[in-house]
Amino acid sequence: MLYKKNYPINFGLKEGISATYRIEQQISYTVDDYEYYNEIKTDVQLALEKKTETNNLFSIQILKQWQLKNDGTDAVDLSMARLRKKLVIETDIQGKMLQVTNVPQIMDEWVKIRPELAQKYADNARSKELINEAILLLYSDDGLSRAIRSSYLYHALLPGLVGISFSKSNNYSFSAHREIPNAFGPTGLPFKTTVTLADYDEELHSCTIKIDGEIDRENFDKDSVTEMFSQLLDIYNLDGHVEGFHLESYTYDRNSLPIQSSQLTQYAIEGVLMYRSSCILTPLND
Repeated sequence: MLYKKNYPINFGLKEGISATYRIEQQISYTVDDYEYYNEIKTDVQLALEKKTETNNLFSIQILKQWQLKNDGTDAVDLSMARLRKKLVIETDIQGKMLQVTNVPQIMDEWVKIRPELAQKYADNARSKELINEAILLLYSDDGLSRAIRSSYLYHALLPGLVGISFSKSNNYSFSAHREIPNAFGPTGLPFKTTVTLADYDEELHSCTIKIDGEIDRENFDKDSVTEMFSQLLDIYNLDGHVEGFHLESYTYDRNSLPIQSSQLTQYAIEGVLMYRSSCILTPLND
């Protein structure tokens, strides 16, 4: 039971600490008569390389990855996986991602794999277009960092909740937001969220934080979504009203590293679209 005036969530994040995890994602959606489903399992190592009074430097290394679908756009994504093998990410003191600092090394890796991919997808215009779009992120200001910040996988590791404080006067909660980018083509889906301290174990120095989100209709571009699906499905006077929710849960140990995290997003347009994405992190034994 929570009773103190304040609970700071910063147990003991120390330079050099590391942990390995398995992150399991499931993505499914239905548009008109088309159905898509994919599962992705990724083993990663998270390590705190450097810590200062104002920021942290984390490395995230992909140890192993498996996915159910290996064709179409999923095949292209798998071909580009080598560029994500290791990311070095600078965060603020709360663990919110600021920038990817090893972009030059990633560019060097791209130079190595580019001839192989050019040959592999020489006759596939759509695949080449997807590869070009991905590589543009490396050369645009903050492009890669924006993509990483929006990723469920990296958000599972670094949601930016360390170093914050929950106060009794605010019922141990505060308001925030989370946007799902490209939820409808180029249009994102914003959520208004409530971040709540659900449990705090003083003996084990662990805590659980839960996040509940509802669609932020004031900042959601419904007109663009309506227009996109009207043209895509050739439906006159289509109603682009979206219903949905977003949930997150994080449990931290005494080292201020996650020992469990989960994210679930679901949204739908009646008779048009149904989308669901889940992401669950669990520790791996050394």
